[in-house]
Amino acid sequence: MPQPTLSPAAPALTNQQRARAVRRLFLRIALHIFFWDIVMTRGPLKRFRRPPAPRWAALARQYRREAERLGGVLIKLGQYVSARVDLLPEEVTHVMADLRDAVPPVPGPQIIAQIEADFLLPITGLYRSFEPVPIGAASLGQAHRAVLPEGQPVVVKVLRPGIEAIVASDLEIVGQFIRQLKRLESIRRRVDLDLLASEFSAVTYRELDLVAEARNCERFAREFAHDPAIHTPTIYWSRSGRRTLTMEDVSYFPIHDVLGFEAAGIDRRRVASKLMDCYLDQVFRHGFVHADPHPGNLFVRPLAADGESAAHWSPSSLASGRVHIPHVTNRPFQVVFIDFGMAVEIPARLRQSLTTYATGMVARDAYTIVQSYVEGDLLLPDTDLDELERMTAALINKFPHALVGQVRKRDLTPFAELSEEYQTLLYNSPMKMKAELLFVFRAMGICSGTVAGIDAAFDPAERFMPLAQRLVADELKPDSDRLKRLVSATVRLPMRLDNLLTALERGKLRIRTDGADRRRDDIRQLTRAANRLGVAVLAGSAMICAVLLGRQGEIVTTPTGLAVLAIAVVAAGVLISQRS
Repeated sequence: MPQPTLSPAAPALTNQQRARAVRRLFLRIALHIFFWDIVMTRGPLKRFRRPPAPRWAALARQYRREAERLGGVLIKLGQYVSARVDLLPEEVTHVMADLRDAVPPVPGPQIIAQIEADFLLPITGLYRSFEPVPIGAASLGQAHRAVLPEGQPVVVKVLRPGIEAIVASDLEIVGQFIRQLKRLESIRRRVDLDLLASEFSAVTYRELDLVAEARNCERFAREFAHDPAIHTPTIYWSRSGRRTLTMEDVSYFPIHDVLGFEAAGIDRRRVASKLMDCYLDQVFRHGFVHADPHPGNLFVRPLAADGESAAHWSPSSLASGRVHIPHVTNRPFQVVFIDFGMAVEIPARLRQSLTTYATGMVARDAYTIVQSYVEGDLLLPDTDLDELERMTAALINKFPHALVGQVRKRDLTPFAELSEEYQTLLYNSPMKMKAELLFVFRAMGICSGTVAGIDAAFDPAERFMPLAQRLVADELKPDSDRLKRLVSATVRLPMRLDNLLTALERGKLRIRTDGADRRRDDIRQLTRAANRLGVAVLAGSAMICAVLLGRQGEIVTTPTGLAVLAIAVVAAGVLISQRS
């Protein structure tokens, strides 16, 4: 296995120098917004205003360069906004989607000094050996190989020294920038910036607690203890703390090293199927999701076939090429997950609405799909449910393949028109938002892209529909609560029908209608809301688009097609949100 290459370290900036550079970056963004999107929109100046798409794309590229140079919160913020296609233009989110969380490493002696200070022991008292050169370095921490005194090979994840102060400084600057944005009514009306800032801060600080990450890892292991093809690293708690995490070394074949694990006899389609099944189970069954499934956090572990011994198949020996694993057809394997710094729990109410959604998907029933939104309290009061249902049904009939994330070539032109329409309407959609759910659907999109990289011919719909059918079957199984509700409704039904017929016979049945003036106001409101209703229809057909994002083969891979799928991911995340 090839080792990751690390960029050479640039001259280190002091915290003050770095803070000044971050402030300059946000000042440039603020001036850009003020000049081009406020000043140049007034009167005759509009004629000289540059088109927004190339301007925002250039600004996003500039931010990306600075984020990769400075690291810290800037990278996390870029990754966060890459999921917010509801708030930012596609030109920005597309650039941010590929933002690399790979920065020059901290020198080994500084890392060792921090570990020794945390445990009040010399490094030789903690590990038999510790490699000072990291195997990977990111904005918040880096990873080193080591060996425990008992001989077990491990990986030690360590936060970068002083990262807490850097994060606090960066978040303060981001907060100042957001407070300036709140002065703009056009932004303030559409976005709760205070909620946005608090959500991002919570997400960032969560990744600074390695004890919480270790607990997430162990919870994930318990959720999939029944599946021998899923594995997570063992945590060594005696050598783990808030800034240091010691775990089993599981860096076998990187999941994108298809040629490597296929040479050992592991079929790429089986790997793709297992990864997709695992994520569908996380979302629809367990409600606990590993939200950062980029290829660097996923490995394929070869297992011994009958008559083989795998005792010498350590990750380090495979990485160095000292060991060759012979080809065995249909060799057993495990998909290994690491890095649980971002793990998201889906609330029970949302899981129930997801089950209802799956029921509607299987039955191709627009009414049930809309009811899943109602169950989750996902729509704002001004949503016309009847109109939403009609539009959902029309989309089902017009683009049946879109329900499972497939855009056929023959549908390219009409679907591209829909994508352009919904991309604009998304900014005014009457939906509720939770940051955790955005990360869930971002994770599903990354997973789908990873699956497509493993096997371009893989059809994720083959994995979703059987799962949806099982969910429906489970929902139909009688239980005591469901039987009680059914009996109660059955007992009360004759009485309620009798009361209704009696009122009708006596002429006392009243039907409330609004006055003409109010009706005209409602019509105007519906006219203004028509575009916003459209995005709910896209979400109704696009929940699984989020799951299947990145598919190749029959999926259209043009920039327009990719934009459609990117919008679909967040549209589904917007609709599938928790009652606050």
